[in-house]
Amino acid sequence: MAAEIEAYARRLAAAGGERAGPTQAKMLAGELRAAHGRARTVRDSAAAALHYHHGWTFTQLCTVIHGRPNKVAAVREAVEKAARTRRTSAARAEEALLLAQHDVRELWALYKRAKALEAAATDDGAGPDVILDLPSEPRALISTAAAQLRDVSCQHADIVQRRNRAAAALTVHAGWSKRQAAGLAGAAVRDLYPQERTAVRGEAEPHLVAGLAEEARQLDAWRAALIQARDGAIRELSATVGPAELARLAQVSDERVVQIRDGKADPE
Repeated sequence: MAAEIEAYARRLAAAGGERAGPTQAKMLAGELRAAHGRARTVRDSAAAALHYHHGWTFTQLCTVIHGRPNKVAAVREAVEKAARTRRTSAARAEEALLLAQHDVRELWALYKRAKALEAAATDDGAGPDVILDLPSEPRALISTAAAQLRDVSCQHADIVQRRNRAAAALTVHAGWSKRQAAGLAGAAVRDLYPQERTAVRGEAEPHLVAGLAEEARQLDAWRAALIQARDGAIRELSATVGPAELARLAQVSDERVVQIRDGKADPE
């Protein structure tokens, strides 16, 4: 794993020098946390080999892993859950444990640096630029915006489902925590649970999740701009056109038109 750790260290150094954005920092942190989890699995298997094959006590293992016997219960739990490995000499088993523990510590240190980089990364808060193609005449604008909103909403729903499924794949197949995968996706943790059963290994790619998250943000911005333009036209016409006609043009309810007209509409 030494080569993998060196590669992560180089990426982290480069990201720090280039002042990484939030997405890049989140990807690095997520990948490092997953790598740390894999290293812990290797370490726990090595510890289990020493315990089951060579009689090491949990106190001895805890002292090697944590420097002192203060987390014996946690070591016991990890060893009992670990996969059994074939028997090797005590010297080789001990060497495997020491190497694996070194990897665990190195990856945890890199992960903490990545989290610090993520915390320092700034987002200017500006959404994607949106250029609308709408007629200037208010009636035509409302009907055209309604049609475009229908299409954009369908696209958005599809992208969000794909984004959430890919984020769930990171948790199921790549060892990411749900919180970090959801953070990269710009989703809530609860959004990932329904997608776990259909998550496929081929979609467990941080760059795929980040790309789909960006598409979702762009569609969100487009949808918000269309709603703003439609609502402005509805308010412009509301003095001379009744709610029923405006609702027909906008493909919304009469009640919604009244809420828009009165400035009391909830976000769609």
